[in-house]
Amino acid sequence: MGKQTMQALKKSRGAMLFFLAFALLQGSFFITTVGALSFPDPNIHAYASYSAATGQILNKPDRQIDAYGNSVKIQQLHGDPRFLSLQGCQNALVVTLLNQTSDYDPKLEEQKAVDGLAPGEEVTVASLKGTNRANQYFPAVFLPQAIGIWIGLHTHQSPYQTWQLGRISNLVVYILLFCLAIAIIPRGKMFLAVIGALPHGMFIASSLMADALFISLCAVFIALFMAITTRNKPASRGEMVALSVLTVLLFMCKTVYASLAVLILVLPRRILSTKRKTLCLGSSALAILAIYGTWSSLYSTVWAEASVSENLRFVLRHPLKMCMAVAWNFFIRGPLHLLKLGAPSVLLAIILGLAWGVLFHNSHPTRRKVTSARGFISLYRYQIASALAFLLLIYLAYASMMLTWNNLPQMRIGDPIQGIQARYFEPFLPLLVCTVFHPSDEDITDTEDRSTESHKVGSATRGIEEHGPEEKALKRETV
Repeated sequence: MGKQTMQALKKSRGAMLFFLAFALLQGSFFITTVGALSFPDPNIHAYASYSAATGQILNKPDRQIDAYGNSVKIQQLHGDPRFLSLQGCQNALVVTLLNQTSDYDPKLEEQKAVDGLAPGEEVTVASLKGTNRANQYFPAVFLPQAIGIWIGLHTHQSPYQTWQLGRISNLVVYILLFCLAIAIIPRGKMFLAVIGALPHGMFIASSLMADALFISLCAVFIALFMAITTRNKPASRGEMVALSVLTVLLFMCKTVYASLAVLILVLPRRILSTKRKTLCLGSSALAILAIYGTWSSLYSTVWAEASVSENLRFVLRHPLKMCMAVAWNFFIRGPLHLLKLGAPSVLLAIILGLAWGVLFHNSHPTRRKVTSARGFISLYRYQIASALAFLLLIYLAYASMMLTWNNLPQMRIGDPIQGIQARYFEPFLPLLVCTVFHPSDEDITDTEDRSTESHKVGSATRGIEEHGPEEKALKRETV
């Protein structure tokens, strides 16, 4: 095992060095120039990180009804007002903050000014009216940030430096997980390194946002899956357990990211039998039901700006309209919105496109020819499954926003869907590496090839039967 690990690290050396250089450079830049509380939804990520670091994740919530008739759970946090006030926080999109990184964050000094305040009496911040949304996501996803914050609190660092330690620990976990993904994946290592080092993802990784864990865990899952596909032997028990655990973690990160489990279903039976697939996904489902289901029913709540029940009834009555609205917003409005965001976003798209083009150009395309639809699906199973997983992500992400942030009965198909952010789709970018992976020839099922082979076998058998008497007669004459 040690020899295999050293070989994998040796093959990944170039990609890892590239990723580490750009990750450390960008991470240090963002941590220095952007305020610790300048990122999307600080009332989720900052409060939840503090809650996990101070052991308040299981504070018993109070059940109430909001202004839209939704049942919500109000969880209270107690602590130092210098932390819970979130002084100077800037709730802005990642792309907006990237556009202003040419200069220091204008909120930076205001956020640092909290260090000059004397510790006050303990205060309470309730998760009411969206002020504190710490119980929106499963608390374990904030452990990377909580580690740094816990260290800061127990070494008596100032509030701002404590937030900074949380950012550093979040960045370290992101870098370690992405290096693991680069080491695991057998091909496309440099492409995966480029995805991990994109400025958009590095900004997230150097903040207090839990999305850094979402992105890196998805990369590890995809890398492990692709590694399993290239081995001409059944998946080991350890690999099965790893896939199952990662599926559970992705579901706990965000329910929509569990759509990556679709990939497990298309593994050839030689690698993972139907029974083992059922065992892998079934054990994941049981763990999710026991752990996430219990926490969700007792503590979790989703904050909405509309009546979820009315929106749900509308979706069930008009499913086609919902699908058309999602398709219009993502495939038509999305690219137009990307152009409006400015040069940084367009540049990221260009970098990603060029990296994928280099990956495809340097790959060795399969020479296997198929003559039937079944053979085509069998040959390109990983690409088809990846596209299906991404489409599921798109529709599930938009559906959740439509239910909670939009008044669907009053919406038209072409209206923008509120609440969607580009970072929701970034964890699935490593799926683009699937273009260089194909199943082995023995795992490709082509019905016409089978019929041709059976025809040849049948012809040969008939030939033997026809020539059999003649050969026997020749043998008698020779004797």
